[in-house]
Amino acid sequence: MSAKEPSGRTGLLFVGAPSVPEMVELAKRAEAHGFDSLWVAETRMTRDGFVPLAAIAAATERVRVGTGIVNVYTRNPVVLAISFVALEELAPGRILMGLGSGSPLVLAPQGIPFHKPLTRLREYCEVIPRLISGEPVSYEGEAVRLDGARIEDLLSAGSSPGGPRTKLPLWLGVTGPKALEYAGEVADGVLMNVCLSTDYVREALGLIERGARRAGRSMDDIEIAMGLATAPHEVSVDGKRVAARFIALYLSLFPNVARVSGVDEAVITAARNAFQERGVEAASEHIDDDIVDRLAVAGTPEECRARLDEYRAAGVHVPTLAPLEGTIDLTIETLA
Repeated sequence: MSAKEPSGRTGLLFVGAPSVPEMVELAKRAEAHGFDSLWVAETRMTRDGFVPLAAIAAATERVRVGTGIVNVYTRNPVVLAISFVALEELAPGRILMGLGSGSPLVLAPQGIPFHKPLTRLREYCEVIPRLISGEPVSYEGEAVRLDGARIEDLLSAGSSPGGPRTKLPLWLGVTGPKALEYAGEVADGVLMNVCLSTDYVREALGLIERGARRAGRSMDDIEIAMGLATAPHEVSVDGKRVAARFIALYLSLFPNVARVSGVDEAVITAARNAFQERGVEAASEHIDDDIVDRLAVAGTPEECRARLDEYRAAGVHVPTLAPLEGTIDLTIETLA
């Protein structure tokens, strides 16, 4: 599929909430309403990605299910590989392996330095597919060191029909220029970050294509999805205020996103300071409707559908909705 070809498909992204049993029930409803894919984020300290995704995979039949994303700092590559193999056993042919570097402001409270994120991501991407294929892997990198590591018992090469594949689709959740080019070289899919504009999408696609060409690949080889902060509401302004709170939170916690959001640096600084001093409600006062309209899908369902069409026209194959507080029912019912 061309990077410029709208597909009409839609994904649904859980960003750490609600509870796992609620996610499962919502996932079943989303599948019934025709969503293409279901994703679980592990970017904040809320819930892990694998437990909810396993429950969702077991409770659904058709939709693709993916990590959107898990970071490459809090688990070593062997643990990630065996976790994805186990998911593949639950939902053969439906698992999307989404990896990314995460955020320094989320990793720091855990005592984890955000050291050379692209190097670390690259090394994980080099060894995890080999581990999943059942190969014994020895590797000496800056972040990854393996000495004959091999997945036992669940070796893909010797599995019975319906068991783990020898290759899982590799999706990268990346934002910066170098990481986008790298995704073009190796990824089967790219999941762009939330709180970014259609202008960003167009620039990012150019960088992905540059990497793809360097690796002798085509953009037809790469599926493009994008997380979208989504807040449909019967009253337009109420939906946009919900989105403003999330945008304020995200621009405060994810400096890599803030840098390429297109939002004036003075506004970002003011929102971040307000967030640190008085919380997300105070920070959201600095996010006006113009910013919301550029960085989110919010307002009436009709406004939201029109905004989704704009992202598709910009080159997103699978707009992936991240419903915000109090909007998930309307999202599932009206925006698949």
